[in-house]
Amino acid sequence: MGVPTSVGSPIPYWPSVVLKPETIRGVGSFYVNLILDIIFGAFALVVGISSIVAASTTGPSAAIAVLAATGAATCGLVIVFVINFIVSLMSVFHMHHGADEYGPEHSVHARRGVLFKWIGTALSTTAAVLVVYLALAGSSAFFLGGAVPATAFVPLLITIFWTAGVSAKAQMYRFMVRALQPPETRRWTDIASALVPALGIIAIAVVGYNTVRFVGLASNPGSITSQEVTSIAGLMVGGAFLPPGFALAGYLVFILVYGRTRVRLNQGLAALHGSMFGAVPAPAGAWSAVAPVPPPAAIPPAVTAPTMAPVSTAAAPSEAPLAGLNFCGQCGHPLPAGALFCLNCGARTGATPSGPA
Repeated sequence: MGVPTSVGSPIPYWPSVVLKPETIRGVGSFYVNLILDIIFGAFALVVGISSIVAASTTGPSAAIAVLAATGAATCGLVIVFVINFIVSLMSVFHMHHGADEYGPEHSVHARRGVLFKWIGTALSTTAAVLVVYLALAGSSAFFLGGAVPATAFVPLLITIFWTAGVSAKAQMYRFMVRALQPPETRRWTDIASALVPALGIIAIAVVGYNTVRFVGLASNPGSITSQEVTSIAGLMVGGAFLPPGFALAGYLVFILVYGRTRVRLNQGLAALHGSMFGAVPAPAGAWSAVAPVPPPAAIPPAVTAPTMAPVSTAAAPSEAPLAGLNFCGQCGHPLPAGALFCLNCGARTGATPSGPA
């Protein structure tokens, strides 16, 4: 049986103790995921801030530098997104396969975390597709042509989907180790899982305000210039990348919790293996059914049977000495000395029987 979370390190259920439990592998993989999420959030924050700065930059040299930083961060964003997607699939498969390794409480929380994983993946993938669409449409889609373009609402949709995606991911990180993490760290994960959506709402407010502003200016196209359109569009696009960037605050908390949880699980498994394989003395009588085999020097010598005196028997006729032999006068068969009858034909030998002593 597993040990409750509040008592020492959690112990896996049988037969997970034979090999390394899938849950420990999953927690280790999620630790790598958190590192990738931190890198992804840093790139997203660079893209968002540089886009906002580019919208307010007037000098050509400064604009070129900001655009170069934005392009480099965008390339890194795409690469990390693909790698993180693959690693996250491996992580969630480990946790799903090992959901029953640490008891019913962990099983409930782990399956809930898997559910939030798929919800977050669907929402974040939708946001990434909209980002690709916005990149292909280009900045020309924001220029007015007599009506408000449909592309003007894409940054707001990206911000909403990305905020919902990172919020679901925060709940995933919270529930995956809910029953395994050190009890004193549960408050940390609760705060982190609430902080991520709260900061995402700030990004939604920023992008929503600029979207309303853009729509208001679009109703009077004669009074708006291309510089104003570029500035507002930069604020809208930059704000769309803020949710994964703001999620850094929660990811930093989660990586500390997952690091401590991984250490705690390894300690529990090592203690269990030690008790099984001799590092910890086994209870008295646990192995009484299997008696140890003594070394060869301790084996007592085999008990030999007492030597018995040989039973004296009469010598066979053929074993009589040659000097005492006679021959039957009727058949010629050799006779031992003193024989009264022939052993072959039964004729009398003519020997005189000896009298009593």
